Amino acid sequence: MRKTTGTLTNGKKAVVLYYSHRGKTAAYAREIAMYLWSRGLNVRLSSVSDAKPEDLQEYDYLLAGCWTCGWFVVGQHPHTRWREFARQIRGRMDAAHTLLFTTYRIRTGSMRPRMKRALGIPATQQVPFLKSRNGRLSSTDKVLLDHFIGTPPIH
Repeated sequence: MRKTTGTLTNGKKAVVLYYSHRGKTAAYAREIAMYLWSRGLNVRLSSVSDAKPEDLQEYDYLLAGCWTCGWFVVGQHPHTRWREFARQIRGRMDAAHTLLFTTYRIRTGSMRPRMKRALGIPATQQVPFLKSRNGRLSSTDKVLLDHFIGTPPIH
Protein backbone atom coordinates (compact mmCIF):
# COMPACT_ATOMS: atom_id res chain seq x y z
CA MET A 1 0.00 0.00 0.00
CA ARG A 2 1.28 3.44 -0.91
CA LYS A 3 1.14 6.14 1.75
CA THR A 4 0.14 9.55 0.45
CA THR A 5 1.67 12.68 1.92
CA GLY A 6 0.15 16.12 2.33
CA THR A 7 2.16 17.41 -0.63
CA LEU A 8 -0.44 16.04 -3.03
CA THR A 9 -3.11 18.25 -1.50
CA ASN A 10 -0.88 21.34 -1.17
CA GLY A 11 -2.13 22.27 2.31
CA LYS A 12 -5.79 22.25 1.26
CA LYS A 13 -8.39 22.53 3.99
CA ALA A 14 -11.75 20.78 4.26
CA VAL A 15 -14.62 21.24 6.66
CA VAL A 16 -16.99 18.35 7.35
CA LEU A 17 -20.28 19.64 8.75
CA TYR A 18 -23.07 17.32 9.85
CA TYR A 19 -26.33 17.03 11.72
CA SER A 20 -26.84 13.72 13.48
CA HIS A 21 -29.85 12.34 15.34
CA ARG A 22 -28.62 9.10 16.93
CA GLY A 23 -24.92 9.15 16.09
CA LYS A 24 -24.80 7.28 12.79
CA THR A 25 -24.31 10.44 10.72
CA ALA A 26 -21.71 11.72 13.21
CA ALA A 27 -19.81 8.42 12.85
CA TYR A 28 -19.97 8.66 9.04
CA ALA A 29 -18.78 12.28 9.15
CA ARG A 30 -15.87 11.22 11.41
CA GLU A 31 -14.86 8.47 8.97
CA ILE A 32 -15.00 10.95 6.07
CA ALA A 33 -12.89 13.47 8.02
CA MET A 34 -10.33 10.84 9.03
CA TYR A 35 -10.01 9.61 5.46
CA LEU A 36 -9.46 13.15 4.15
CA TRP A 37 -6.89 13.71 6.89
CA SER A 38 -5.10 10.49 5.87
CA ARG A 39 -4.94 11.92 2.34
CA GLY A 40 -3.08 15.02 3.59
CA LEU A 41 -5.84 17.58 4.01
CA ASN A 42 -6.24 19.80 7.04
CA VAL A 43 -9.71 18.85 8.24
CA ARG A 44 -12.21 20.35 10.63
CA LEU A 45 -15.12 18.17 11.78
CA SER A 46 -18.09 19.96 13.28
CA SER A 47 -21.74 19.58 14.06
CA VAL A 48 -23.81 22.30 12.38
CA SER A 49 -24.81 23.51 15.85
CA ASP A 50 -21.13 24.31 16.59
CA ALA A 51 -20.28 25.76 13.16
CA LYS A 52 -20.20 29.42 12.18
CA PRO A 53 -21.13 30.33 8.60
CA GLU A 54 -18.41 32.98 8.38
CA ASP A 55 -15.72 30.35 9.04
CA LEU A 56 -16.35 28.68 5.66
CA GLN A 57 -14.13 31.18 3.87
CA GLU A 58 -11.10 29.45 5.45
CA TYR A 59 -11.76 26.16 3.63
CA ASP A 60 -11.20 24.80 0.13
CA TYR A 61 -13.81 22.04 0.42
CA LEU A 62 -17.20 21.73 2.11
CA LEU A 63 -18.61 18.29 2.94
CA ALA A 64 -22.08 18.64 4.43
CA GLY A 65 -24.30 15.86 5.69
CA CYS A 66 -27.47 14.98 7.49
CA TRP A 67 -29.50 11.92 8.35
CA THR A 68 -32.48 11.06 6.17
CA CYS A 69 -35.76 11.83 7.87
CA GLY A 70 -39.27 11.47 6.53
CA TRP A 71 -41.48 8.65 5.36
CA PHE A 72 -40.07 5.19 4.71
CA VAL A 73 -40.09 5.32 0.90
CA VAL A 74 -41.28 8.81 -0.07
CA GLY A 75 -40.88 12.27 1.38
CA GLN A 76 -37.31 11.93 2.63
CA HIS A 77 -35.75 15.26 3.51
CA PRO A 78 -32.92 16.80 5.49
CA HIS A 79 -33.76 17.68 9.07
CA THR A 80 -35.07 21.21 9.70
CA ARG A 81 -32.01 22.18 11.75
CA TRP A 82 -29.68 21.15 8.88
CA ARG A 83 -31.79 23.04 6.33
CA GLU A 84 -31.72 26.18 8.51
CA PHE A 85 -27.93 26.03 8.69
CA ALA A 86 -27.67 25.29 4.95
CA ARG A 87 -29.63 28.47 4.20
CA GLN A 88 -27.14 30.45 6.31
CA ILE A 89 -24.17 29.20 4.28
CA ARG A 90 -25.72 29.59 0.80
CA GLY A 91 -23.23 30.98 -1.67
CA ARG A 92 -20.28 30.82 0.75
CA MET A 93 -18.70 27.82 -1.01
CA ASP A 94 -18.42 27.08 -4.71
CA ALA A 95 -20.69 24.15 -5.60
CA ALA A 96 -17.76 22.54 -7.44
CA HIS A 97 -16.01 22.22 -4.05
CA THR A 98 -19.06 20.89 -2.22
CA LEU A 99 -19.89 17.26 -1.46
CA LEU A 100 -23.09 16.08 0.23
CA PHE A 101 -23.62 12.97 2.34
CA THR A 102 -26.41 11.26 4.21
CA THR A 103 -27.17 8.22 6.32
CA TYR A 104 -30.42 6.37 5.90
CA ARG A 105 -32.47 3.45 7.14
CA ILE A 106 -34.29 2.27 3.99
CA ARG A 107 -33.74 4.73 1.10
CA THR A 108 -32.35 8.22 0.55
CA GLY A 109 -35.18 9.19 -1.79
CA SER A 110 -34.98 12.87 -2.67
CA MET A 111 -32.25 13.81 -0.18
CA ARG A 112 -29.68 14.96 -2.76
CA PRO A 113 -31.95 17.44 -4.59
CA ARG A 114 -33.42 18.72 -1.32
CA MET A 115 -29.98 19.22 0.20
CA LYS A 116 -28.82 21.03 -2.95
CA ARG A 117 -31.92 23.23 -2.87
CA ALA A 118 -31.32 24.16 0.78
CA LEU A 119 -27.75 25.18 -0.12
CA GLY A 120 -28.93 27.16 -3.15
CA ILE A 121 -27.15 24.88 -5.61
CA PRO A 122 -28.89 24.73 -9.02
CA ALA A 123 -30.54 21.41 -9.86
CA THR A 124 -28.36 21.10 -12.98
CA GLN A 125 -25.11 21.47 -11.01
CA GLN A 126 -23.37 18.13 -10.38
CA VAL A 127 -22.48 17.62 -6.71
CA PRO A 128 -20.89 14.43 -5.39
CA PHE A 129 -23.13 12.51 -2.99
CA LEU A 130 -22.20 9.83 -0.48
CA LYS A 131 -24.72 7.69 1.37
CA SER A 132 -24.41 5.05 4.04
CA ARG A 133 -26.88 2.74 5.68
CA ASN A 134 -24.48 1.73 8.45
CA GLY A 135 -22.42 4.90 9.00
CA ARG A 136 -19.24 3.33 7.60
CA LEU A 137 -17.09 4.61 4.75
CA SER A 138 -17.01 2.12 1.86
CA SER A 139 -14.20 1.59 -0.66
CA THR A 140 -16.47 3.19 -3.29
CA ASP A 141 -16.86 6.23 -1.02
CA LYS A 142 -13.07 6.50 -0.74
CA VAL A 143 -12.68 6.49 -4.52
CA LEU A 144 -15.28 9.26 -4.83
CA LEU A 145 -13.54 11.27 -2.09
CA ASP A 146 -10.18 10.88 -3.88
CA HIS A 147 -11.75 12.10 -7.10
CA PHE A 148 -13.44 15.01 -5.27
CA ILE A 149 -10.17 16.29 -3.77
CA GLY A 150 -8.17 15.50 -6.89
CA THR A 151 -5.73 12.94 -5.51
CA PRO A 152 -4.86 9.57 -7.03
CA PRO A 153 -6.41 6.59 -5.23
CA ILE A 154 -4.38 4.60 -2.72
CA HIS A 155 -3.23 1.23 -4.07
